[in-house]
Amino acid sequence: MEKLNIKEKQLLPSRTVFHVIVPCLSCSPIGKIKIDVIFGDRNHFCREAIWFEVVDLESPYHVLLGRPALAKFMAVPHYAYLKLKMPGTKGIIMINGDYEKSSACAATSSWLAESLVIAVEKKLLDRVVAMVGKQPELSPEPKELETQGSFQPAKETKKIHLDPEHPERHAIVGTNLDSK
Repeated sequence: MEKLNIKEKQLLPSRTVFHVIVPCLSCSPIGKIKIDVIFGDRNHFCREAIWFEVVDLESPYHVLLGRPALAKFMAVPHYAYLKLKMPGTKGIIMINGDYEKSSACAATSSWLAESLVIAVEKKLLDRVVAMVGKQPELSPEPKELETQGSFQPAKETKKIHLDPEHPERHAIVGTNLDSK
């Protein structure tokens, strides 16, 4: 915004939300502004006013032209050749991309996306660690765990053998249970 000499107070409110620019994250613009855009040179150009969503997001790209802008310019993008063709007053205007800059931007944006996803995952991990820290500590001794159970049998119990052939299979019941 500084290079374009645009102040934040010039921005109009925006209701747009960008999803999955970075995996798992959404981003809301800080506002929108209408700017005249000119493609071509002095003798052969195309000029249109386009609405831009202004986003406070780290990115190697300065501007992303979406479908509305491409439709307004009646432009045809050729991604494989890094070319953009659009009608002008004196015929077709062709904008050529830079392969080195495109490759550098792609590498930077993938690094940026990876670091943002790592930051989100770290926050989730910190939340889990905090939740575990609030849990009561368990004793490392298994024998202590067995005696700490919340269920305590009644004082007066008796064993009922379930299988006469296997005396180790039994159930423990209270002796003062109601007959119903």
